[in-house]
Amino acid sequence: MHLNARHLNPSHRPALLAHFGALSRRDAYLRFGTYVGAESIASYVNGIDFDRSTVLGIYGEELELLGVAHLCPEQGVVELGISVLASARRRGLGALLMRRALSHARIVGADRLFMHCLAENGDLMRLARAAHAEISFSHDEADGFIHVPPLTPFSAAVELAEEQIGVVDYALKAQRAAWRQVLRFGT
Repeated sequence: MHLNARHLNPSHRPALLAHFGALSRRDAYLRFGTYVGAESIASYVNGIDFDRSTVLGIYGEELELLGVAHLCPEQGVVELGISVLASARRRGLGALLMRRALSHARIVGADRLFMHCLAENGDLMRLARAAHAEISFSHDEADGFIHVPPLTPFSAAVELAEEQIGVVDYALKAQRAAWRQVLRFGT
């Protein structure tokens, strides 16, 4: 499986809704910090402001969103939320989303990436530690801050190239999925 992340836009709302809806009740609890139902998830997805925030997604071979990162900039800090479907874990998707989130934070001129989660969210805590986050705990919650190095011409070129690779990867997966559909109807 090819692992490439690409920027999403409002036309990807149905895929985002399917992704968050496919999270187990426990995983949705860890992602959102509270138990959420279908109505809350739909409200969250419909409320994403793509002009103000950035959403990155990793698509699987059947064009299902396997992993999503939502980045919200605010005064030099980018807040990050990540989710990866249980069936796609332990394959580097979270690390890829974290790396792309840090790269994007550089592009927008942020000096820190911020993650807030429940302290029991072991997967996100591992990602934060691997990215050298400074983590503080308060009751049952954790905050992680990662220093974002300044943008360089090279880092900007890498982000642009990775985005283009993500777009091409999606197009190839879409083409293969379309051919699989044609072949299913032809038999």
